Amino acid sequence: MKKLRDLTIIAGIYVLAFVVGCFACRGIDNVMLRYFIFDIAATIVTFVFSTILVNSSVYDAYWSLTPMIMSVWLFAEYKAFSVMQVVLLIAFNIWSVRLTANWVIVFTDFSYEDWRYRKFRDETHKLLWPIVNFWGIHMIPTLVVFAGMLPLFEAVKNPLGLFSIPGIAVMLAGVLLEFFADRHMHRFLRETKDKSVCRLGLWNYSRHPNYLGEITFWLGVYLAVLPYATAFWYYGAGFASVALLFNVVSIPLMEKRQLRRRPEYRQYCADTARLLLLPKRSAGGR
Repeated sequence: MKKLRDLTIIAGIYVLAFVVGCFACRGIDNVMLRYFIFDIAATIVTFVFSTILVNSSVYDAYWSLTPMIMSVWLFAEYKAFSVMQVVLLIAFNIWSVRLTANWVIVFTDFSYEDWRYRKFRDETHKLLWPIVNFWGIHMIPTLVVFAGMLPLFEAVKNPLGLFSIPGIAVMLAGVLLEFFADRHMHRFLRETKDKSVCRLGLWNYSRHPNYLGEITFWLGVYLAVLPYATAFWYYGAGFASVALLFNVVSIPLMEKRQLRRRPEYRQYCADTARLLLLPKRSAGGR
C-alpha cells in the first residue's frame, strides 16, 4: 500500500509538472524551442518536489517517461503517421515503457532513493547540495535525453523509408540488451545473498551491459533519421552525450562502489570487458 500511495504521489507530481510545462511553452512558434521549454519547466517542478520530499529519486522515472509524452505529442502535432514514422515512434516508446516499468519494479516507497544520490548528498556541503541536486541529478539528464531526441524533430518532417530500418533495428537491439541485462541482474539479486559478482547472461561478457544497451538505443535513434537529414549530422551530439555521461560518470561511480563491496570484482574487471560484449580476457571468468 505504501508503494502504491507513493507511486500515486509521484504520478501526481509528473502530471502537475506537465501542466506547468504546457503553460510555460504556450505561444512559442519554434517547435524545438517549445518542447525544450516544456521539458525544462517540467523538470524544475519535479526538482521542487524532490527537494520538498528530500528524495531525488522522485525524478528517476521522469527522464524515461517524459520522452514518451513529448514524442507522441510531437508526432501527433505533425500528423507524422507514415508507416516508417509509426514504426520509429513505437520503437522509441518501447524503450520508454520498458525503462519506466523497470523503475516501478525497483521502487519500493519514499524510503527508496538511488544510492548515488545519497552519496552525492553525503559528500556535498549542505549549501552546495541544492546546486548539485538541480544540475547534476535533474537538469543534466534532462538536457542529455532531450539532445538524444533531436533526430525526432526531423523524423516528423520526413515520411522516412527503408533506410531507417537499420537504425530502428539498432534501437530495438539496445532495448533488448537492457531488458536481458536487467532481467539477469534482478535474478542474481533475488537468488544471491553473498558478496559474489553477477556473471549471469550478458554480465558474463560485459561489466555494464545495461549501459551498453542505453548507448546502443540512442545511437539507433540517430541512425534511423540520419539518411534523411544528413545536413543535421550534429544531432549525433545526443548519442555522444549519453555515451560520455555513462563512461565519465555512471560507470566509474559503479565500479568504485563494486570494488568496495565485492571482493571478486577486481578479478571480474580483469577478465571481463568494461562495456562491449566481448569474450573473456583470461581464465579468471566462469
